[in-house]
Amino acid sequence: MIKEKILLIAGCSHTAGSEIDGNEDSVYNREYSYGGVIAKKLGRRAINIAQPGATNAGIARQVMFWFNDNYQSEAMDVNVLVGWSEATRMEIPTENKRDYSGSCSHTDWYDQSCDSYFKVIIGWNGAGQEEKLAIPLLHRFMVDNQKYLEVATYNTILQLQYFLQAKGIDYMFCNTMPFYCLTLNVKSDAIKNLAKLFDKTKYFKMNKGNEAFYIKYKELGHVNKKAKYWHHNEEPHMLFANELLEFNEINKCLTK
Repeated sequence: MIKEKILLIAGCSHTAGSEIDGNEDSVYNREYSYGGVIAKKLGRRAINIAQPGATNAGIARQVMFWFNDNYQSEAMDVNVLVGWSEATRMEIPTENKRDYSGSCSHTDWYDQSCDSYFKVIIGWNGAGQEEKLAIPLLHRFMVDNQKYLEVATYNTILQLQYFLQAKGIDYMFCNTMPFYCLTLNVKSDAIKNLAKLFDKTKYFKMNKGNEAFYIKYKELGHVNKKAKYWHHNEEPHMLFANELLEFNEINKCLTK
């Protein structure tokens, strides 16, 4: 039986290609996102499940739930590409279900588990009484506990690394937003000890915060005049895809 070649793509809005064409989500955005470009170059069908506003915990969970709900080892040859977001994002379990599907209207698969959380992101004050009461306090916690949040993100990334390794799935990780401690070179034995456990042959420039997709191309002067928020257009996505493909040529993370 010939297996279908798939590239499962997960991340936040940067990996979804948000606002490439000015819209928060569209078929065009996902096709011309860096992941979409890589899938085409590798001859794999892109399944882009990235969600705008996703936390790193949410990104890892989406990948694991996709495998739980969809993966057929006898029929699928799956590679995984993950673009991790900033560590200073949190999601809080709630009994008041949300529906985030409207912000990812063109996802190739919607992870409903995210509806059991509300998201806490710097710059977002929340909607509804529950969020508006909790989020200001959580913002204060986030500002005061950068190292804690980064350690939590490292543990999340290791969780997904070991999950994919246990399944024998080829994968590549990269950063679309920088991690605070890496960018500022903050000394932390807790972070350094965890960093030793990463397979750096599968993680594009993990220790270089200024190489994260959004920051790198912003500092190089790229401007997306169609974007209301902080997202790149086609050119940075293409350039980043080419960088990842060069990394892949050396480390053989993903296959054709």
